[in-house]
Amino acid sequence: MYKLLIIDDQKGILQMLRRRFTKLDYEVFTTDDKDEALQILESEIIDLVLLDYMMPEVSGFDFFLYFNEKYDLPVIMMTAYSSINLVIEFMRNGGTDFVEKPIDVEVLHLRIERAIKQHLNVKRQINARQKAQSNLKETNLALLEKTEKLEEKNEQLDAFTATVSHDLKAPIRSIIGFIDLLKRELDVEKAGKDVQKYFEFIEEGTTKMNELITQLLNFAKMKELDEEIEPIDAQELVTEIVNSININTPHNAQISIGLLPKVKGDATLIRQVFFNLIHNAVKYSRTKEKPTVNITADRGEDETIFAIKDNGVGFNMEYTVRLFNMFVRLHSDEFEGTGVGLANVKRIIERHNGRIWALGEENKGATFYFTLPD
Repeated sequence: MYKLLIIDDQKGILQMLRRRFTKLDYEVFTTDDKDEALQILESEIIDLVLLDYMMPEVSGFDFFLYFNEKYDLPVIMMTAYSSINLVIEFMRNGGTDFVEKPIDVEVLHLRIERAIKQHLNVKRQINARQKAQSNLKETNLALLEKTEKLEEKNEQLDAFTATVSHDLKAPIRSIIGFIDLLKRELDVEKAGKDVQKYFEFIEEGTTKMNELITQLLNFAKMKELDEEIEPIDAQELVTEIVNSININTPHNAQISIGLLPKVKGDATLIRQVFFNLIHNAVKYSRTKEKPTVNITADRGEDETIFAIKDNGVGFNMEYTVRLFNMFVRLHSDEFEGTGVGLANVKRIIERHNGRIWALGEENKGATFYFTLPD
C-alpha cells in the first residue's frame, strides 16, 4: 500500500482526494498546514507528495524547495493558475509532474502510479549501483590485502632462496676447494688413471649439483610478469642463440631457422625458452649420422606457434604427460642434464598465457611446440 501526502488549502479538495484515493487502496494523509506536513514527512514513510501551488503563509513552490532538499520523494504540483515558466522552474528543481485544476482523478491516479514506480525504479538502480560500488570496494580491499600478503611471501621467498643458495652452495665450494688441495697433495698425474677418474667423477658431480641448485633457485624465484613485457624480434633472438650454441657447444647438427615473427613477452625468459629447447634438440640428435634441427613458426588465429624439431632419439608418447615435470629425464643414462629445464620452460610459457606440448617417436626425433598470444 502506497502512502500519499496531500497538501492543499481547500478542505473540499482534500476530502474528495482522501476519499477517492483511499478507495484506490492508498493510505492518505492530508493537511493544509506546512508545519503539520513537515511532521508527517518526518514520522511517516511517504511514497509521493501531492502539493497545491497556492498555500497560506507560503507558496507551494517555495515549500517544495524547502523540503525537497531533505526528502527524496516524487512531488506532483497542483494549480489552477499554471504557466509554462512555473512548470519549467518546478521540473528544473526536481519536481516530478504538474496537473491543472479542476482535477481528473483517473488521470491523476495514472500519473501518481507512474511517478511512484519510476521513483522506486530509480532508487533500485541507485541501490544496486551503490551495492556494486560497495562490493567493488570490498573486493579491492581484499585484493590489496592479498597483494600485500603475496609481496610479504615473495620477500620471505627471496630471503629463503638466498639462504638456501648460500647453505647449499657453500659445501660444494668446500668440496671443490678440498679436491684442489688433494690433487696437489697426491700429485694426481702420478697417482694412476683410476685416481684421476675418481677425481673426475667428483668434479662432475659437484658441477652438476651446483648447476641443479642454480636451476632450482631460478625456478623458485620466477615471479609474475609485470612491466617486463616488450616487443621481441624472434628472428634476431633465435639467430643469436644458435650462433652462441655453435660457438660454445661441440656438435655437428645442421640447424636451420625459418622466418620467425615479432612477438611480445619478457625477452630474458623467452630467450631461456628458445635456448633450452634448441640446446636439447642439438643434444638429443647428436648420436645421429646427420643430425638436423629445424626452427619454424606459424600464425594461429590469435597466437604464434613456434616449433623446434629434431631427428634425434625422440621419446615414447606414453611419457608425454611427465615430460614437463621436475626431475623427469627420459634418457638419463645417455645424455647429461638435471631434469629441471623443461619444467622451467613450461612455467615461463604459462606465465605468458601460452601453451606448450611435444610430439615424438622413439629414434625418429621430437618436435616441441609452444605458443605466444598476440
